[in-house]
Amino acid sequence: MDLGKLLGGVDGGDIKRAIALITKHQDVLANLPQLVSTLAGGLSEAGEQARAAGLALVGEDARSGATARLDSSAKSIGSIAGNLGSVAKFIGDAADEIDKVPMMGGPAKKLVGAAEQVVDATGALGGLSDDLVALAGILGQVGEALSRLGDHLDQSGTEATTLVGKA
Repeated sequence: MDLGKLLGGVDGGDIKRAIALITKHQDVLANLPQLVSTLAGGLSEAGEQARAAGLALVGEDARSGATARLDSSAKSIGSIAGNLGSVAKFIGDAADEIDKVPMMGGPAKKLVGAAEQVVDATGALGGLSDDLVALAGILGQVGEALSRLGDHLDQSGTEATTLVGKA
């Protein structure tokens, strides 16, 4: 009797090769459920870690994570820059008034130089503030992506566990 014909015209040689392959690797195949189970556990653990990293960046309420703190710090720096701009204007105005007093041109010029330095520092702090706000936004996106990745990895782990019947 030809087993290949009974199975719908499968080549008998293919059947023999498949049986030989299974027989040759039966020890690996016997451990396949354990391997899949280990893989499933690893996927689930990776999912938990990715979600934890995302949570650290974004926070549970989108206000308690690292990105919110960075954004808040950036806005504080921006506020400081704004205040320094006011100080620079005050120093410049004072220099103009002092320059009107006879023999005070030298001190007035020094005040103008100080005002220019404050203006430069204000610009640098403003740029830093803008960069930190942008960085907070990028880190927020990374945090959200890590959370989604965690969900997908955990789902893959659950599906792999179901595959070997250990759900």
